[in-house]
Amino acid sequence: MIDTPQVWLLEPSAAPDDSWWQGRPIWQLAVAAPSAAFARLAAERWARDRLPYRKVGNESPSLNAGFIDQRLYHARPMAEGTETSIGDFARSPVVVLAGPMASMANA
Repeated sequence: MIDTPQVWLLEPSAAPDDSWWQGRPIWQLAVAAPSAAFARLAAERWARDRLPYRKVGNESPSLNAGFIDQRLYHARPMAEGTETSIGDFARSPVVVLAGPMASMANA
């Protein structure tokens, strides 16, 4: 049984100068997914597809944009009556609401 997608808001939970950012860009996203966990994973895949890939050795690409880290991002259902609705996700499960904003912490 496949759950009906819901719109999730992923927003920063850490201050821009928090060292957990490690120089990552900060985003605010709306994500269509059946759960908060799937929304985090969809956001990670979205971010990974936009990062330049630099192969150095035999490493594999990792999920490192920070969306799966609960210290960096809150994931909560999008409030009813907001401008973003499930119909806005026809092309991509992710809609950018704000960002990228620079973190002030050094990597």
